Amino acid sequence: MKSIFLTVGLLAIAAVSFAEETTEKKKELSETGVTVLEKLRELRKEQESLIAKIENETDRELITSVFKKELDTAETEVDATRVKRAAIKRRAANRRANRRRFARRLRRNQRRAAQKRRAHARRHQRNLRRAARKIRRIQRRG
Repeated sequence: MKSIFLTVGLLAIAAVSFAEETTEKKKELSETGVTVLEKLRELRKEQESLIAKIENETDRELITSVFKKELDTAETEVDATRVKRAAIKRRAANRRANRRRFARRLRRNQRRAAQKRRAHARRHQRNLRRAARKIRRIQRRG
């Protein structure tokens, strides 16, 4: 339970610091922005009060150091993002490969359909011959 409160508090601190940065850039917040900022400030106060309730000094120091480390790592991760460059686009090669793949699939499907037609015709002819033989046999008996 404590860990949940602490993680919520950490998120609140990060969000509040981000909100403070945005308030510096943009002087006026919308109503929803103001309410969100107030809620984040309340969460930050709640986190600080929870940390103050911890009686063991070593635990309190460890928790605060963990928060500081997480905030520092979050800041360094933002700084370390790579700049995206335009990738080499191989549209013609991809288009050609897609066309070949489609043509291959089409040929395979057409061949399969032709085989099915021939098999059906053969089966039909065989059934007709069998029926004709049966009729002749019945007529001979008489």
